[in-house]
Amino acid sequence: MRSIRTMVVDDEPLAVRLLVEILGRYSNIEVIAECSSSVDAIKQIQRLAPDLVFLDIQMPTNSGFDVVREIQADVMPLVVFVTAYDEYALQAFDVFAVDYLLKPVDPDRLTATIEHVQERIAARQMSEKSAVLEVAARSQSGTANANVTSVNDTSTSPLQDKLAIRDGLNTDLVPFADIDWIDAAGDYMCVHATGKTYVMRCTMKELQQRLSPGPFARIHRSTLVNLNKVQSMEALPRGESVLLLPNDVRLKVSRNFRQEVQVLQAQ
Repeated sequence: MRSIRTMVVDDEPLAVRLLVEILGRYSNIEVIAECSSSVDAIKQIQRLAPDLVFLDIQMPTNSGFDVVREIQADVMPLVVFVTAYDEYALQAFDVFAVDYLLKPVDPDRLTATIEHVQERIAARQMSEKSAVLEVAARSQSGTANANVTSVNDTSTSPLQDKLAIRDGLNTDLVPFADIDWIDAAGDYMCVHATGKTYVMRCTMKELQQRLSPGPFARIHRSTLVNLNKVQSMEALPRGESVLLLPNDVRLKVSRNFRQEVQVLQAQ
């Protein structure tokens, strides 16, 4: 299993330093950011998309609970609240926190928490893998191509407007213009085009770069859509919206990506 990308959020510098020092003893933990305010924490979570956040509850301006409420579901990491007060425990689990640790953090208690986090991440990865296997299984009935290829395959280099996707010994050339949308399933991308689904092993960032420049917009942490295929956009509460594509496909636009979609549609 890869390292657990972790953030530590606390307005007390000493508390941050002590927790980061303890986390440094775990080979599977990678601390990618330290934040001293709720405002910075929200920005960094949206930018870095960490796996795990150790989050203080009582902070100036906004509480740790406010941070959780502000973050969109598509970028929500696993959350462990860390506080000097035990009266917030029930409220913490009401917002689906993984755990609730009291300061000063007990190393044995922290070990149990990290083990729980590993279990949660493993379960999520298994779910994502199942999604890929489901696509592969559908290929038996001809509704999907279960081939797996890399977005950096050298066979794509001379084809500026097509994706070259292997299907056994053959290679399908999928024009960018035929792609409706792309969604992520773990380390795999499911490319939906003209009624078929192709599976590629790459990251969303790599595939987005491969399709650039073009009419493709990120509408969700795990979804990329061809704006030329969008028939309409419906507004939803809380700044979110839904895109309607052919064949009654409806794709939710995260609030974090709505402005990008509107800018590209206006071009």
